[in-house]
Amino acid sequence: MNRVTSLRSQWLKLSILIITITYILFSSLLIYATSVYLKDQEYRSVSRSLEDVSSLYENQPFNSITERDIYTSLYDDQQMGLYTLSGEEVYRWPIRTQLNVDTDFEANVNPVIESTSIDGDDFLVGTRMLQSDYWHGYVTVVHPLNEYNTIIRMMLFIATIIGFLSITFTSIISYFFSIQMVKPIGRFTGQLKKIENQGFAERLDLKTNIIETDYMIESFNNMMGALEESYNQQKQFVEDASHELRTPLQIIQGHLQLINRWGRNSPEVLDESLGISIEELKRINKLVEELLLLTKNEGQDFLQNESINLNDEIMSRIESLDKVHPDYTFEAKLHKGRLMYPINNYHFEQMLIIFLDNAIKFDTENKHITVGSEIDRHGNIEITITDSGVGIPADEIEQVFNRFYRVDKSRSRDQGGNGLGLSIAKKIVELYRGDVWITSVEGKSTTVHIKFTKPKN
Repeated sequence: MNRVTSLRSQWLKLSILIITITYILFSSLLIYATSVYLKDQEYRSVSRSLEDVSSLYENQPFNSITERDIYTSLYDDQQMGLYTLSGEEVYRWPIRTQLNVDTDFEANVNPVIESTSIDGDDFLVGTRMLQSDYWHGYVTVVHPLNEYNTIIRMMLFIATIIGFLSITFTSIISYFFSIQMVKPIGRFTGQLKKIENQGFAERLDLKTNIIETDYMIESFNNMMGALEESYNQQKQFVEDASHELRTPLQIIQGHLQLINRWGRNSPEVLDESLGISIEELKRINKLVEELLLLTKNEGQDFLQNESINLNDEIMSRIESLDKVHPDYTFEAKLHKGRLMYPINNYHFEQMLIIFLDNAIKFDTENKHITVGSEIDRHGNIEITITDSGVGIPADEIEQVFNRFYRVDKSRSRDQGGNGLGLSIAKKIVELYRGDVWITSVEGKSTTVHIKFTKPKN
């Protein structure tokens, strides 16, 4: 089971861990560098004393060397010893001391300095072989490391005390800082709980003056707005779909009841009721097909990249509609030459039929429809479909592409529309990197603008 911790405790642990590791690394490096430097100084002291003492016995007779000469050649607390080639001690200074050094000397012309431990104390022992007219043997200098060890231990003690105080101080500062840091988040979560209880309508009303949390609050409000809009659209879609399905189902139910009651003995009632029921079933079937198209997967499998000549398709649709609607005038103002674009032939045809059919429905008096195409200076293709009908009120233009929306609700059902055609056409245009919008002058005309972006090579 995962343990739940607060952001404050996480911040506190992290800050303590960082300062502890940083301090340990820094202190260790400092102590190590100091110890190396001090140890080098100790070795230098032994080497210098060993050289001075050796110089005395190499250049003077043994009996002429005084204790003062030896004293001036050594540093404080150092000791020296003089030995024969066989390792027998001849003289030591100070005389009252005991030199417990290994006398198994190696015949080496160069000085040898080694660290050793005598009776629990650390020493440096320097040995040099003498070969002169005045002495044949060895001289040793014993240098205690008590002062060195004391300094290192003192540094460790001071580092420990300072580290403890620093970590304690840092913990206190981090604790109070974490309180201030998570305070905006606490206010944020408090408002989240309020929104959770009151629904989508609420928004975060909070200003923290912290870039990250302010951005998070802004993003949350934007997300809630999009979520509320999506929820409302979904709710409206369900209500509209239910309404569209309820009417034909009620009609079918009424005629089936009529058939059950009177139609068995009345062929006229039976034929009429069956005919109306079949028409309503067709309406339901068309509505379901359009709903399925609107929810269809928008993946690449749905598209087709083979280019078609848009002008040819437009002329083909105009010629077909001219035969179906001989009382209408269809005028084509098309770009001269081929107008190639990668779009599925069926999709383009379906889009044209929707827009042209919509123009026909709402232009019942002048009955004049113009279809145009052109290429702008950027290589984009624009197609326009203009009717001379009743137009669209300015406050409704932005809504005509919404699902189930009808400008003239009193006439739409009589004209056979479900309010989904323009939504489907817009989806097809956008699937092929296009854009669609409508301009209209109420009571005069309406123009649908379709723009396809120039394909990338």
